[in-house]
Order: sequence, then structure tokens, then C-alpha cells
Amino acid sequence: MAVCLAAVTVGISLDDGDPASPIRHVYFLPVVLAALAFGLVGAVLAGSGALLLFAPVVLPDVERHGLTIDTVEGLVTIVLLLVVGGIVGALRTQSRRQAQRLVLLVSVQELLAHDDPMEILLRRLRALLISRLPIHDVAIVLEGGESVSADGEAPHPSSLARAVVRTGRVAFVPDTGEAPRPRRIGAVPLLGASGRIGALIVEADELSSADRTDLEALGAYVGLGLENARLAARQRRAADELDSKVAEAIQHLEDMDHARSTFVAIASHELRTPLTALLGFGELLATRAFPVGEVQRLAGIIHRETQRLVRLVDDLLDLSRLERGTEPTLRRVALHPARALSGVAELFRHVGSRLVIECEPELPAVDVDADALDRILKNLITNALKYSPTALPVHVVADHDVSGAVRFSVRDRGAGISPEALPHVFEPYYRAPGAAVAAPGMGLGLAVVKALVEAHGGAIAVESASGWGTRVAFTLPTAGKTTAVSA
Repeated sequence: MAVCLAAVTVGISLDDGDPASPIRHVYFLPVVLAALAFGLVGAVLAGSGALLLFAPVVLPDVERHGLTIDTVEGLVTIVLLLVVGGIVGALRTQSRRQAQRLVLLVSVQELLAHDDPMEILLRRLRALLISRLPIHDVAIVLEGGESVSADGEAPHPSSLARAVVRTGRVAFVPDTGEAPRPRRIGAVPLLGASGRIGALIVEADELSSADRTDLEALGAYVGLGLENARLAARQRRAADELDSKVAEAIQHLEDMDHARSTFVAIASHELRTPLTALLGFGELLATRAFPVGEVQRLAGIIHRETQRLVRLVDDLLDLSRLERGTEPTLRRVALHPARALSGVAELFRHVGSRLVIECEPELPAVDVDADALDRILKNLITNALKYSPTALPVHVVADHDVSGAVRFSVRDRGAGISPEALPHVFEPYYRAPGAAVAAPGMGLGLAVVKALVEAHGGAIAVESASGWGTRVAFTLPTAGKTTAVSA
């Protein structure tokens, strides 16, 4: 540039030093090139150089001849050199600044397009802004609580961030007072489609009005990108949750289908067993003559197998109603717990001392369907007897519950139920691991019991531990203040 300026000056000198020499227009070439290459600074330096070189040509001529046409043209050239160089330099500086801002915005967009957690995105965004902007530190504070800065704390977050988010205006601190040289802080709101979502805070040596304008535009762009990243993260979480729920639903359906298939096989076996006994002993009674004692024994077997068959059919019917969402039909009466337990004791008298029944005195009557309560107790006691060693008793207790209801409990001394199986014991068709080996069954009893208890407005729970056994307790509402009597 200097060589070009010097060459133009030599050319004007060779042209008799005429200030109106056409060669003077060549001064514009190095000035414009310097403005395009170095911006406003380059334009000022090149224009100043042209002025210093051309002024000795124009000013002496003004002194000798005054303001002639030639001297005026020379002076206009000097002014135009400064004006054109300044305009081109300013435009070049502005375009370069705009290009840098666009490159930064594109980088921000590419960074925020990644499927990373918000914490990682904020850390990467902070590092990007520090590397691309003439600043010492940057902090990003979001309304949701996420934030990132050099030391884990944003510069003055309690004052600036809240003020910026609340008012939506740019905040400026002339000096932090934490360094020998002034350190300025600027804070702008992060703007999303839904409004202000946080604040962008920067710390730098200088923050001109142009810097603040660029910072405000950056805050709007970063805010929109962060909001989109948040929405994308929420969509991903929702999609993951939906996939998980769909997978769980599919697995549940597969489990139910498998359980139904198993149930059909078990039900066929369970129903066939009493039917085979009924057919066999019925045929014996029909075709042979037996002593009275033998006839009574066979009749007792037929009676027990018939009761077993009736229970199976009742469970199937109840389960069918439950799956259709139909509540059990209840004929509720005021029934004394002692009377209900005496009926159960009569039914299970064949087990002898294995069944221990305890009933607190002065218990109130319960508002219950007598047949339903009978089925509940029979089902629970039958289970307890099946899974408890023959040498150990099964305890059936009726007492007061802390809620004011009457509590019934059945406890065995069996091997217990594993913690993994405990939450599923009331599910239809479910049988705990090892239960099929210990005793046959279809996995319907506890599901029916739970439905009957809840239909009365009661609650049921099960406790179990290895070596302690299993205790099933349920509560039923009282019918009033009537006192129960012993059977």
C-alpha cells in the first residue's frame, strides 16, 4: 500500500505537481484496498498516508494561487479519500463483524442440535462462546435451574440474572472491582418462543454499544436454540417413556397370553381330577353292593370332590366377571365374626388340631355377604393348609383393626413367598415360583379373594418371610354397634 501511494505521488510530481492531475485518482486504489483488507483501521491509515503525500502538492498551490479550480479539485480529492476510505472501511468492518456473528450463530446451532443432556450442552456452549468472543468468562442461567460458568457460579447471578429475566432489559456493570483493570459485565435475556427463559452474562474488558447490540441478538438466538433443545429433550424422554410403556404392555400381554395357555392346561387337569373321582366312585356305587360303612366312606369322598369342583367353578365364574369389569353381586347382612368362624371350623374339622381359631370377644358385626366371607375364609385356609407342613398349625384370627374395622387374618408356617413374587400374588393366573411343586392350583384363589374383599370396601395385604411363613390379613367394615356373640 505504501509503495502504491508513493508511486502515485511520484507520478503527480512528474506531471508538474498539478493538484488537478488525473493521476491523483489512483490514490483511491490503495485506500479502498486497505479498507477492504483491514477495515476501518486500514482505511484510516491508508487515507492518512495519501493525505500526507498529497497535501504538499495541493497546499502550496493554494498559497500561491488561492482557491482555483485546480486547487479545489485537489482539496475535494483529499476529502473524498477520507470519506470513501472511511465508508468502505466501516462497511468492511461491519460486514466482517456480521460474518463472524453468522459463523458463531451457525456454530451455536450445530452445537445445540446434538442429542446431549442439557448440562453437557451448556458446558460446550460456554466453551464455544469464550473461544469465539473477546470475553473473559460467560455464564448461562436458565429458569429451570440449569446454569454453567467457570466456577459453577454465574457472575452476579442473584442480581443480574433475576433482574434480566424479570424485566427483559439488558443489564450492564461498569466494573466488577475484582481485577486491576476494569472488568465489565453485560447481561441479556435469553428469549424463546414462550418468552424469557434465562440470562446470558459475559465478562469482558470492553463492551461497546455495538458489542451490547450483538450480545442482545446472540441472547435471542441462543435462547431459541436452548428452548428447542429443551423441547427436543422432552420429546426424546416422552418417546423413550412411551417405548418403555409399549414394551411393558407388550410383555404384559405376552405374559397374560402365556398365563392363559397355562391356565387352560391347569384348569383342564384341576377339573378332570374331581370329575374322575366322581365318575369312578359313582360307578362303583351304581354297579356294586357295599356295606353301609363303605358306602358312607365313598359318599364322603364324592361330597368332598363335589365341593372342590364347586369351588373351582365358582372361581372361574368370579374371574370371568372380574375380567369383564363386573362387580360381584353381594347380599350384605350383619354377620358376627364368631359365627362366620364357627362355620369354617365345622367345614375343616377333618384337619383336627391343625386349625387354630381365635376370635376377640365383643367384636362388632360386619356388614358382609355371608357366602362371600365364607368363600374368602375357605380359600385362604385351604391355601394355608396346602403350603404349611402337616405338623404345624394354621392360625385364623379375628380382632379389632386400628381403623375401627374388623380384621381377619390367616397365617401358616410354610416356606414363605419370595420378595420378588410378593407383589404379584393377587394377580390372576399367577403362581409363585415353586408353588406348583408344593401344591396344584390355577392361581385364581387370591385374585378372587382380593376382588371380594374390595367389593365390600375392605382392604387386603400379605406378609411373608422365609422361615416365618405367610400371613394374609383383610379388613371388613362393621355393620353397627351390635356386639358379636360366640357360636
